[in-house]
Amino acid sequence: MRIVLPLPTRALDVAQTVHETAVTGLLTLVNSRPTRNGAAARQPTPAPHAPAAGSRTPVVLVHGFGGNASTWSLLERWLSAAGFPVSHATTYSPFARCVTDVARALVGDCHGAMERAGTDQVHLIGYSLGGVVVRYAVQELGLEPHVRTAVTVAAPHRGTLAARLGRGTVAAALTPGSGILEDLRRGARASSVRWVSYYSDRDLVVRPRSSRLDERALRATNVLVPGVGHLGIIRSPLFLTSVVHLLRHDGHPERTRPEVAA
Repeated sequence: MRIVLPLPTRALDVAQTVHETAVTGLLTLVNSRPTRNGAAARQPTPAPHAPAAGSRTPVVLVHGFGGNASTWSLLERWLSAAGFPVSHATTYSPFARCVTDVARALVGDCHGAMERAGTDQVHLIGYSLGGVVVRYAVQELGLEPHVRTAVTVAAPHRGTLAARLGRGTVAAALTPGSGILEDLRRGARASSVRWVSYYSDRDLVVRPRSSRLDERALRATNVLVPGVGHLGIIRSPLFLTSVVHLLRHDGHPERTRPEVAA
């Protein structure tokens, strides 16, 4: 039986989503600016590590809708401190023709990063829309044999109502039930790729049911980062610590039930 929420409840939900989307954009601008004395805003400090085993494997980062390479500035610091000297933040326009085009560009970026690193393997991390782009590149465009780990962070695998506020075909692809999302759901299959999804119980833009990777064939590990919003998840020390640990110990996980970042 389909449950239809009362109109006031749905209106409140949409209003909350619009509010967090607006705050996300505002914080991105604020956090990219220096303080009055020129110092950067206080951010979690990564602990230094010995070089990670397998650190030749490049880490390719894919930002979300309307983002840019600066989305990953904090994570790049943590990866560098962990001994991952090679990383590449791919960029794209939110008004690209379609998700497929963005994913094709990602495939090219991955091959370029692998060539520079002298390896045929790559780790992928995609935030929000970037997580959907990662899935499409791996599942549909032949990148699968080259991917050791594919991480999605607050990605709308089952769509998000917030996409209705955007313009263009890329935003439309993120609405619930879109052709792209259905293709990915039907095309999920077992492979050597280690799939991991990070999600939050306080994300008003992409709900937990959407941001979890529950397709059984993918054998994904779903990791909860509690108490943070859509922007906050990629700046959370819990997420940063967890994803760095994940890549430093890149064997396949034994458990596929939901875990909590710690």
